[in-house]
Amino acid sequence: MLRTVIAAAILYIASVPTHAAYGDWKIYNAYHNATKTVVFESTIYVLSDGGLYSYNPSDTQVETYDKVYPLSDNGIYDIVAVPSTHSLVVIYTTGNIDLMNADGEVYNMPDLKESALTDKTLNSTYVSGSDVYISTNSGIVVLDTRRRVISNTYSFGHIVTSIIIDDGTIIAATPDGFYTGRLGDNLLDASNWICKTTTPFQKIFNVDGTYVIIPTWLQLRYISDKEKMTVGYVDSARFTTFSLIDGLLFCFGADEIVTLDASRNINRYPNPGIVGLCKQGNTYWAACGTEGLKGYTFDTTDGFTPTVSSIIPNSPIRNYFYSMKIYDGRLLAVGGTRELPEINRTYTVMQYENGVWTNFEEEKLREEVGDGFFKNALAIVQDPDDSQHHIVGAAIGLVEYNDYKYTLHLDHTNSPLKSILPKSEDAGYYIRVAALEYDGSKNLWMTNTLTDTIVRIRRHDGTWVGYYLEEIARHPGVNDIMFDQRGWAWITSHISASNNSGGVFVLDTNGTLNQRSDDRQRFMNVITNQDGTTYEINYLNFIREDLTGAIWIGSNWGTFVTYSPQNFFNADFTFTQPKVPRNDGTNYADYLLGEIDVRCMAVDGGNRKWFGTFGNGVYLTNDDGSEVLQHFTTENSPLISNYIYDVDINGSTGEVYFATAAGLVSYMGNATDPEERFDKDLVKVYPNPVRPEYRGHVIIKGLMSGTHVKIVNAAGHLVHQGTSTGGQYTWNCTTSNGQRVASGIYYVLATDSEGHSGVATKFLVVKE
Repeated sequence: MLRTVIAAAILYIASVPTHAAYGDWKIYNAYHNATKTVVFESTIYVLSDGGLYSYNPSDTQVETYDKVYPLSDNGIYDIVAVPSTHSLVVIYTTGNIDLMNADGEVYNMPDLKESALTDKTLNSTYVSGSDVYISTNSGIVVLDTRRRVISNTYSFGHIVTSIIIDDGTIIAATPDGFYTGRLGDNLLDASNWICKTTTPFQKIFNVDGTYVIIPTWLQLRYISDKEKMTVGYVDSARFTTFSLIDGLLFCFGADEIVTLDASRNINRYPNPGIVGLCKQGNTYWAACGTEGLKGYTFDTTDGFTPTVSSIIPNSPIRNYFYSMKIYDGRLLAVGGTRELPEINRTYTVMQYENGVWTNFEEEKLREEVGDGFFKNALAIVQDPDDSQHHIVGAAIGLVEYNDYKYTLHLDHTNSPLKSILPKSEDAGYYIRVAALEYDGSKNLWMTNTLTDTIVRIRRHDGTWVGYYLEEIARHPGVNDIMFDQRGWAWITSHISASNNSGGVFVLDTNGTLNQRSDDRQRFMNVITNQDGTTYEINYLNFIREDLTGAIWIGSNWGTFVTYSPQNFFNADFTFTQPKVPRNDGTNYADYLLGEIDVRCMAVDGGNRKWFGTFGNGVYLTNDDGSEVLQHFTTENSPLISNYIYDVDINGSTGEVYFATAAGLVSYMGNATDPEERFDKDLVKVYPNPVRPEYRGHVIIKGLMSGTHVKIVNAAGHLVHQGTSTGGQYTWNCTTSNGQRVASGIYYVLATDSEGHSGVATKFLVVKE
């Protein structure tokens, strides 16, 4: 969670990075699109980008909440305060429900999520006493917050979009008209619901006895005759969101706010960007979209006057993460995707470093290309000569930034890049650069997919080279480029309508970009494993080289590896499909992640493999893939989606980042990049001292690969020993019998794998 003090007129609330313990998870929610505010126990809660944060006006503290702590799920649909039971109801898009008290304690209710309702699509909420009525596509679900149960489910054959309760009667808005049901009747019986009108309506509000209704075309109407539900005219303006406060209905449009009272009196005010309101004392707390939470005073003469500046926790600008790269601890990420229908994601480029998010400048490029084509950033690299110079590949070509400011857009008019639709008037918006990578000579390689010359290179001197490669010409999914230790380019290709296959393409330029005669190239779309089994690869998703030089690939058929990549151009070349022994006495084994769509991979400092899958979460294996060490899913961990686009590792800390379909998550692993030699100043123990309340692992960093670690007490007696994973070793402060060690000074004695060099350090354990 995030706790910090807000200074006057601050916009972004920054988090202070702390040393995370081994096994810790972190969710990096976006908080840049505030859509609802509620007052609960004197604190303002904000629903933003499907996440939740709060602001306490009395002490100006901001706090964020997520699946790591204390919430039970991810992707919030609505938040509702129920004063009578001192509950904040958090309802997720999955139907999962949390009841949270003022101390942040959560009671989870998965009843609706696990129910047999055929369509759990949520539409709106309504509070009556201790009950929350949830309108869904399957009817009305009644949540009793006092007894913490789903007390009733009224399914009467209609989608319910909104309700009110008046004089013991539920009035339900549906696409088929208004239906009413008396609470004293058996409303489980669909025949007890009465259709009052067949005109479709979206929302209904009770404004001090006047029923205000919103038809599907989002204009204001009212009920002039409650018995016959006769509709009367109020206003022709269109509104998208509404807040009912103190007998006044606030209607929020793009440019204006309209207020409506029980007598149908209307006042109009300019809209400063408000999409939702709540009130505490004399302050109106507004959800203001990209400007977060703001405070206002309001009167019927002057409208809204700002009193509290924007409050936004430092965070990604959107929950869009697709491709990532880490440079010296700096995480760069873009938020496009090649998956339909998300392929039209807003163009998003972000950086995370030392606990602070930087969102790359957007407005100039958006104005240049227009909102309709400001889409789908797919790849990012950092200039090897300039850490403030970044290049992004997108559906509109190449985009360059200096110091996070937009500086240059390269397309078919000012570069050799080609359009997929060259004769279209919108040709400039169909120049898909899906992969970017620098080679060892600092030449920038890219894939210009669905064109004849897919591989294009901008050399270090600024000149261009184009490679026509017949085997992958016009392929739609050439999405990954990797250079191995020989300098060979390994390129992935997805399924193509022209030849109905994907595969791996390898190009050896022999170090001469201008001379094709000495090149070697091969495209392999049928893979044979060590058992002679062949696979026609439709989706080849990634290629990675591990610390030993082995090449790993991931596909819709699982993962494959070659320990002899130098033989790729040989006619008899095959891949190995790693096997995981069943260890059940049969001597049988299963192919690693066989028939699982493996989308991405990263190699940690211990040469272990982190695999991201599309629908099966994340797997950690040992170095050769013969043992699955961890399998994280949304069900057994804080992972927020089982659909993983990319995985990358901060080698200096061991933090593993997962770009998921729902946003960014990280896990603090126990492997860091190893040091080449021992340096006493680099060998550190965290935490030091180890205090009585600490129950995590002690982390020893700054080690060489395969370091032998011995931990001895002050008397020189061996307490624990083991071997580092990469440059790090973790210990749970217990002896071999599982007992926590006594208080005192302990010494770390570390030697390299051959016993030729060593280093020592010490730390303090306080037991009581």
